[in-house]
Amino acid sequence: MKETGIIRKIDELGRIVLPKEIRRSLGIKDGEDLEIFVDNQGIYLQKHSRLLLYHDLVTKLCELAHEEMNLNLFVTDREKVLASSEERFIGKEIPQKFLSLIDERNSYESSVSEQIFDDIDSNGYFLAVPILVSSDVIGFVVLVSQQPFLSYMRDFVNFFIKIIGNKIDIL
Repeated sequence: MKETGIIRKIDELGRIVLPKEIRRSLGIKDGEDLEIFVDNQGIYLQKHSRLLLYHDLVTKLCELAHEEMNLNLFVTDREKVLASSEERFIGKEIPQKFLSLIDERNSYESSVSEQIFDDIDSNGYFLAVPILVSSDVIGFVVLVSQQPFLSYMRDFVNFFIKIIGNKIDIL
């Protein structure tokens, strides 16, 4: 654990302010969830991803989509790829163009083949659809294809999102 030298007082409601420099360096944005851990020696905060609770389910769904329908999918939270039918995508930061989709709550479908990630060979058509839970975008389901999308592919992505969104919304 790294010492910061920053000290904050707790207000009468038990709140503290996380300094902007720390939030910026850890990529913590306004409105994001933090998970609180305690042990005998301290209180620890960590960014929370509701999708990580269902990592096994999401991973299995990606694998099934690939095995049964030959669809290449990946699922992100608001920062990185959490699960994928292609191992090379896991852990990659989401592309910059997705960030505006978060605020706008929009989908994106490429009309031409394009590079998805800058640092690996990832050319193709892609369809990125936000996962909405309680009207918040918590991530994306992204379909990658070497050909333009057919209607069953779009339908599958929307079905996939409903499974994930309904499962998380129950919490």
